[in-house]
Amino acid sequence: MGKKTVLSLLSAGVLAFSLSVSSVHAETKTNQFELTKKALNQQGQLLQKRSPYKLHTLEAYSKQSHAFKKLQSYKLPRISRTLNSYNSNENSLFEQEPNDDFPSANKLPYDNLMIGQLLPLYDVDLYKVKVEKGTLLVAGLTNSYAIDLVFGAFEKDFKDHGFLEYLGYDYDPSTGVLVHVYDVKKAGTYYIGALDGDDEYDIDDNSVEDLYGLMATYVDTVAPSRPIVNNVTNKSKTVTGKAEANSTVTVKSGKKVLGTSKASSKGEFSVKISAQKAGTKLTVSAKDKAGNVSSGASVTVKDAIPPAKPTVNKITNKSKVVTGKAEANSTVTVKKGSKVLGSAKASSKGSFSVKIKAQKAGSKLTISAKDKAGNVSSGASVTVKDVIPPAKPTVNRVTNKSKVVTGKAEANSTVTVKNRNKVLGSAKASSKGTFSVKIKAQKAGTKLTITAKDKAGNVSVKVEKKVVKY
Repeated sequence: MGKKTVLSLLSAGVLAFSLSVSSVHAETKTNQFELTKKALNQQGQLLQKRSPYKLHTLEAYSKQSHAFKKLQSYKLPRISRTLNSYNSNENSLFEQEPNDDFPSANKLPYDNLMIGQLLPLYDVDLYKVKVEKGTLLVAGLTNSYAIDLVFGAFEKDFKDHGFLEYLGYDYDPSTGVLVHVYDVKKAGTYYIGALDGDDEYDIDDNSVEDLYGLMATYVDTVAPSRPIVNNVTNKSKTVTGKAEANSTVTVKSGKKVLGTSKASSKGEFSVKISAQKAGTKLTVSAKDKAGNVSSGASVTVKDAIPPAKPTVNKITNKSKVVTGKAEANSTVTVKKGSKVLGSAKASSKGSFSVKIKAQKAGSKLTISAKDKAGNVSSGASVTVKDVIPPAKPTVNRVTNKSKVVTGKAEANSTVTVKNRNKVLGSAKASSKGTFSVKIKAQKAGTKLTITAKDKAGNVSVKVEKKVVKY
């Protein structure tokens, strides 16, 4: 494409308009030419208002389309061609006539150079491309100054639903390659038209040797949707969820990459990571094949690890507090069976003190800790110890003929009778507390001491009993 072609585009100034399908099909070939020219000239008018497209197209998209990059050095042959044929050696296609209206538009595969002629007078060539959401690029060039090539993309029947937005152009004067850039907002089939925009003085100067070339390519510029991520806990060694099919999912903690993995064809992913601390914020993003990266899904690592079992100090039947150590800032609860006796928050160092009512000796208490996340530790089981001695026994009369000492003491306690430090005898009190301790008869006036000792080893206050004469 020479400078003449660019001037033609820049000088176009016809306003855009929409036509119904029926009106388009009713036009003659000349009118079809004019309608196409008017639609394409809208973009020519836009060229006057825009700077070249922000990307230097041929370089920016060379990784996406190597064929597109080759257009920088491509030279159309200056020989006549037999059209309606395919030359695989040059990876080129040739237009199939007739292709001058929407129903007969030729398919234009991506990254294949479509070579065509604009003969006879008022010839217009239409092509169709199937495009996903993203960026459509259409490049054109010619081997002849006789062709003032005008080309561009539009919706079917020239209607404007806002699905195809013209972004601008890129022109390489050294090669004559002009590229139009479009933002495709809705996936679908779009059309590319090409015609000779000659003025009246050179309107019919094309020969069979005068050729043009068109090439289309699609660039995925649409970022994947933000991934949907399942719960992540401080036990998790994988991050799972759903993302764009076949995208690469990356999990980060701050700037640190914890792991990456490819999503399946159904979008399911599972990324291996090392277990993270509760409260850690992870960012999960998806990158498609074109390199577009989704916004990050933010996930906070949940605490799923219960606190360690509390360590509990001795609890007695005199205790009115339960003390010990548990996870820092956890809530410690003391239960007897299913009954809650009390609860309190552990300090930042883990020490706790829970107020309770004094419990009977032998009662089994369970002490557990619950963290902020609601995880509950296993319970520490503690039996209330007996530290209260038995009441002082009551002792019946003892004479110098008595061979038993009787009375009442704490049920099931062991009653011992002494003469000073000498044990005269001992016996277990009944379940009702009565006791009978065998002794040898003692002299009148002898002072005996009687005590009761419970199962816990607590000993009562001694009772002194004087042996009387019978």
